[in-house]
Amino acid sequence: MKTKLQFTLSKLGIAWMFALVTINFNRVTIYELGISALLIGVMIGLYPFFGPFQPLFRRITDRYPILGYRRSPYLVIGMMAGSLVFPLLPPVAEAMAAGSAWATVAGFVLFFIFGAMIALMANTYLDMIAECTREEERSSVFAAAWTGQTAIIVVWALVFRLLMPTHAQSQMQTLYALTPFVVTILAIASVWKLERKLAAEEIARLRVMPPDPLSNTMNSLRSSLLLTRTNPTARTFFVFIAFTFLGIFTQDLLQEVWAGDVFGRAVGESTTFQQIFNGMVTVGMGLTAAFGARVLGAKKRTDALPMEGKKRIAAIGGAAAAVGFIFLAAASLSAQLALANLGFVLIGLTVGVFTFAAVTMMSDMTVEGQTASYLGLWSIAQAIGLGSSFIVGGALRAMLIETGWMPAPAGYAVIFAIEAAFMIGCVLLLRGVGVEGLRRDARRFASEVGAVAA
Repeated sequence: MKTKLQFTLSKLGIAWMFALVTINFNRVTIYELGISALLIGVMIGLYPFFGPFQPLFRRITDRYPILGYRRSPYLVIGMMAGSLVFPLLPPVAEAMAAGSAWATVAGFVLFFIFGAMIALMANTYLDMIAECTREEERSSVFAAAWTGQTAIIVVWALVFRLLMPTHAQSQMQTLYALTPFVVTILAIASVWKLERKLAAEEIARLRVMPPDPLSNTMNSLRSSLLLTRTNPTARTFFVFIAFTFLGIFTQDLLQEVWAGDVFGRAVGESTTFQQIFNGMVTVGMGLTAAFGARVLGAKKRTDALPMEGKKRIAAIGGAAAAVGFIFLAAASLSAQLALANLGFVLIGLTVGVFTFAAVTMMSDMTVEGQTASYLGLWSIAQAIGLGSSFIVGGALRAMLIETGWMPAPAGYAVIFAIEAAFMIGCVLLLRGVGVEGLRRDARRFASEVGAVAA
């Protein structure tokens, strides 16, 4: 229980930072300060693209322990350094709104640092789970941490609402200045006495150990991306993952902005949508884990279902989520807040169903002996999908609404309809997904990746 709690604590700190970016910073910069949604979307969309560079951080943490610990100090450093970006964001955002070129450059630099630190945290976190948990408890640790990160956003959104009910630069500065303290406390608590300290001779052996060729960042990227050329099933699943993030998160940048544009909600009030959405995602994931297999008539756990069972659950969740986005489109056109809340209830619940099935599918979609390459490819797909979702969301608002081409209610209705189309695309792509297809071309990939490593 202690181990599970500690791994969840670090996720709570990371969730604070994610929530602040996608609940408050986006709203203030786009709606209150009038900065282009495309510029903010590109700026925020930078950080996920650092994910595929995690092998670089693994080489460092593997060979250069700090005070005898390989993982814990790096996790704390990543969380602290990432959190220190936030106190600088309010004055930078204000200067950007005034047209300052240096502030725009500074904004990109700050998110560059944030993205690099997120990659360091993610890599170190996964390595710590592998080294500090038993195999039989690992899946429950993952589930607890994932669920905790989703659920805590409901709490953090409430905290943001209390500290900044309306837009005021002084309140924003106070909220963002609080971030390093919250994140650092959670980071230290999450690693305290969790990792075993290495002896001096163990550290000496690590530093002379020859590196794995595929631990090189570029070799790792090339070997993973090679799968999309040699394996049609891997290519289909890659697109499925990217579409998943585009379908779910394109509205993430715009949710609070939409609350202001269409419903006239203040910055504090606009957090309600995130609270409903993330709360229902947690419920949807929990219900799927507990009862998904039973609904299909199986006696085993949902995460232990064969691929076809998980595909069926994901297809149901994806199709229902598409209906939820149509609800949001209708709510935008009619300016009915109650319908918007209902839409987020439906989307959150069904996205939770869809996400649980999709995440467990990713762990299945590997081939023995090539697991790292496949998991690396799915990581790249997630980075591309998430980063692109912010950029696409910003680009759509800029093109449809900021240009005056459409009034805000109609423009947002189009955006929600596009998200519904992405979710339908996910459902259709599932037909071509299966472990058998990966195994069919495994030998061809193995021979080509040998040339990459050489």
